[in-house]
Parts: sequence; structure tokens; C-alpha cells
Amino acid sequence: MSNPTLTDTTFLTDQNEFKVVAVFARRENIPIEIMTRLIAMLQKTGRTVLLEKEAAFLMGFKVGYTLEEMGKKADLAIILGGDGTMLGICRKLVRFRIPVVGINTGHLGFITDICKETMDSEINEILEGHYFIDSRIFLKAEQYREGKLIYSGIALNEICVSRGISGGMIDFSVTVNKLPLSSQRADGIIFSTPTGSTAYALSVGGPLIAPTVPCILMISVAPHTLSNRPLILAQESVIELDLLDMRDAGLYYDMQDMNEIKVGDKLIIRPYEHALHILHPLSHNFFDTINRKLHWNMMPTNRTP
Repeated sequence: MSNPTLTDTTFLTDQNEFKVVAVFARRENIPIEIMTRLIAMLQKTGRTVLLEKEAAFLMGFKVGYTLEEMGKKADLAIILGGDGTMLGICRKLVRFRIPVVGINTGHLGFITDICKETMDSEINEILEGHYFIDSRIFLKAEQYREGKLIYSGIALNEICVSRGISGGMIDFSVTVNKLPLSSQRADGIIFSTPTGSTAYALSVGGPLIAPTVPCILMISVAPHTLSNRPLILAQESVIELDLLDMRDAGLYYDMQDMNEIKVGDKLIIRPYEHALHILHPLSHNFFDTINRKLHWNMMPTNRTP
């Protein structure tokens, strides 16, 4: 299996490359005003716009499509929403290998980086060919029980094992590339991509990782030892996690999809074979995003209480 490349930062200038554009939004709360502006912009430049069936009905389109049909037909996907919406749609779209653009209508917006206030100019910039490609890896986790594969999924942010409602800790062992690494007792463990370093991993004390760094972050949640620390692994690592003891626990993909795990289960975690390609306007940079979202550009004395 060939691993996805993280360091593709390629400038393209073909103004006619995106002829069919799929537009997605959170189904429960479609931002009608923003979607209307976006559709008008795309149609004005001669693009064909595809919408999911619910959005198509709401926006007065005669035909709507399934996500799979849109993935097969589109040259570009534009996603309206927060990071959660982006995660959910991209997990399903990545296998179609189409680039995506995120417009933030949610809260923080680490990966949906285009603001709705600057949407018109920055989307036009991308449509005119002035952008760069930011490639992000997914992680794939396979769950085995008594030697049989029972569940499999992918995550853009993180694969997480977490204790259940009973509150008991989890005993597990970790092997990397067939080499024993550790045996631990903790509330859970997170295997994060660089993209996910600004998500759950950040809240449990993990480091921020620039998206172009080819690695996997392993970090335990409330470990029962003072010596446990986050660990950065090579991106091509194959990680095996054996569940040794617990009351109840779950396996989570981006904290959206999940499956129950039991004592004796084995998880195998590795990079997914397809990378996600996010298109950014040329003015975008990761460090500016960190400054704005986490307020690193403000002295503590200048922050509003």
C-alpha cells in the first residue's frame, strides 16, 4: 500500500478545471442565504452545480443527487458548515479523490477556513486558478474479534478508544510495527493525524502539529501513571492495540462514527490509502489560523474577560 503524500503544495492556474461543482451543507440547518450566493456565483461562471436531494428541493432545483452520485460526477466539492460537517462529508468523499473547499458557517473552523464574509472574493480566487493544495492524511482502523474483521472505518481527525458509561478504566497494550511499545491503564487513547492535533488531542494536552508534518500522534486520556507522555510516530507506522481489561468502551472515528469494543478485541491502525486535498486561497496559512482561532496574537493583558 502506498501512503498518501502530505507535502503536496501545488499551484494550479487552469481556470476551467472545475466544470462540475458539488455543494454540500449540514442537512439539518442549510444556510440558505449563503448557499444562494454561492450557487449564483458558480452558475455565473458557467459551472454546473450539484446538490443533495434535500438541498435541491429547498433551493428549487429539479434534480438532487446522493453523495455517491455527486462524488462520481463532480470536479470539486464545496462544503458549507463547521469542522464537524466537513469531517463527516469528507470521510465519505475522500475515496472519490476530488478536491474540497470549506466555507465556515460554524464555530472555530480550523479546516473550513474560508469565512462567509470573504466567501465571494476567495471562492472566485480559487475558481480563477489561484490556490494551493493542502493534502491531509486519514487514519484507518480495523477492529478484529477472535481473528475476524468485524468493523472498519476512517478518520480525518482521530481514532479514539474511550471508556463507556460505567466509568471504569481500560487496560490495553500497544505495538508499533510489530515492536512492543507499552501497556497502559487509562480512560482512553487517541491516535491523531496532524489535522486532529487541533481537536480532541489538543484538549488532553497534545501538541499542535503543522499539517505538512508526516506523522501520527499517540496520546493517552487520563493515564494512571505520571510517566506517560504524548508520542509522535512515523506516518507509515502500523499500530496494533489489544484490549486487555475493561467494563465497557467504544471505538470512535472523529467522534462521529463508533462501535462497541470488548476485551480480547484487536485494533489495527494505519494511514488510509487516499489523502484529502483541501484547496486554499493563496493568502491562507496555518500559523495565521492558529493565531486567529486560539488568540496567540494577543497578549493575556489585552484579552477580554
